[in-house]
Amino acid sequence: MKQLTNILICAALALGAASCKKFEGLQDNPNKPTVSPPTLLLTGVLIDLKENPWDQAQRENQFWVSNFDYYASQGYNWSSTGMRYNVLRNIQKMEEEANRLGGDENKPYLIIAKFLKAWCYIDMTMKFGDIPMSEAMQSGNENFTPKYDAQKEVFRQSLALLESAAAEMKAFLDAAKRNKINGDFMFDGDLDKWHKLINSTRLRVLINLSKHADDADLQVKAKFAAILAAPANFPIMEANADNYQVVFNGNIQDNRYPLGPYNRGFDRGRNNMGATYLDTMVAYKDPRTFEIAEPVDTAKHHNIPGFATRFSSYKGGRTGDVLSDLSSQNANGYLSYGNERRYWQTGSGEPCIQLGFPETCFSIAEAIQRGWAPGDAESWYKKGIKASFAFYGLGEDVFNNWYAATPKAQYKGNNADGLKQILLQKYLAFFMNSGRQAYYQYRRTGIPTFDVGPANANGGKIPRRWLYPQREYQTNNDQVKAALQRQFGGTDDINGDMWLIK
Repeated sequence: MKQLTNILICAALALGAASCKKFEGLQDNPNKPTVSPPTLLLTGVLIDLKENPWDQAQRENQFWVSNFDYYASQGYNWSSTGMRYNVLRNIQKMEEEANRLGGDENKPYLIIAKFLKAWCYIDMTMKFGDIPMSEAMQSGNENFTPKYDAQKEVFRQSLALLESAAAEMKAFLDAAKRNKINGDFMFDGDLDKWHKLINSTRLRVLINLSKHADDADLQVKAKFAAILAAPANFPIMEANADNYQVVFNGNIQDNRYPLGPYNRGFDRGRNNMGATYLDTMVAYKDPRTFEIAEPVDTAKHHNIPGFATRFSSYKGGRTGDVLSDLSSQNANGYLSYGNERRYWQTGSGEPCIQLGFPETCFSIAEAIQRGWAPGDAESWYKKGIKASFAFYGLGEDVFNNWYAATPKAQYKGNNADGLKQILLQKYLAFFMNSGRQAYYQYRRTGIPTFDVGPANANGGKIPRRWLYPQREYQTNNDQVKAALQRQFGGTDDINGDMWLIK
């Protein structure tokens, strides 16, 4: 009997163990993958991070205006905007999968992950100020209330990530094992272009730190000069072919240009070109005008000879005008639309640059003009304009003729006027690309002068930042309040000056 009892006990224990194992197995959903290759994760991250043309950010850059109040406005009464922690989770997962799979073929994903992390943190700190970074993404360690790093520290850490990514990419490419990866629709997997992008991004970040160029910890000037001095170690973008850009395809529903023939009836008549941008182009008799805008209807209807190539036929709407006035001006044919052929004729439109060669040229011109590095600022200034012209299909001969005939565009030298010229042309080259970089430049330098009028719902001011998301108050209240006290005297204020622009 005792032996039978022991047998029954053992059997019960065995059944219990088996049933536990079976129960644990039932926790896994066989239809839901628990792993994903880094190629797919990279594709998803790039989709999540891409900036589009003709969105609200481009209105706030004063490139276009709405004349129809149901869909949009130019009030600048900002509230909050999104953070990038969901994207950072996918970047973190891409790192995990690349490490799990191992091998040389997965090393580039680890390098690009560093770049993408820096891209996300820079994006967030440019919008808000202080953000969680050093303690972010640590929920696995039970840290659900990460501290907010001071903005200077976010820039320091982000630059360190970019520097590490640049060095590791060079070492990987020097080993000559491969220079292509999968899952990358931006550069078609070309790692040499990724290498240039990483270093060109470093230049973008450093030039945005111009107000802190003498900070001993950041070494802004020295780092900028070091990149320019060693192109073999730190290659940067050399032509528009290196642009980090989204190429649209009208044959693919999820990758069609935001405008196009399918949206023509919805958005073409409800939006006009912005005066801050278009009227500047007209004032410089810039041939890009004819590529990006339509002549006003009054010029067409009066059949003025050669109206399409008369600069007087092009007029933008002022961002500061109230919508009823813009609507009236548009109805009377006084304002230009975007170019029909370029933006509405096909579903492919034009590529949307995320960071491009023209911007890189102007950043270098600005740095040289500021005395950060030796070089010829005028040469880089002209390269930037030529590259922007080329983006619109305008050849070097068109640039040369225009430059020679336009004294106000000719570089005024190493002085305040020369700097203004560089910054203005950089703004013009940002048209419908690079997210909010045009606004960030205005915020940093005041160039160009942004239009403020009765439509402004922020007390006649252009905001300086966005409010922290409400979710931060719900889940990390003490830390966000400490960050606000440190930066803005405790007030979450869209007009507060963050460290970057003080």
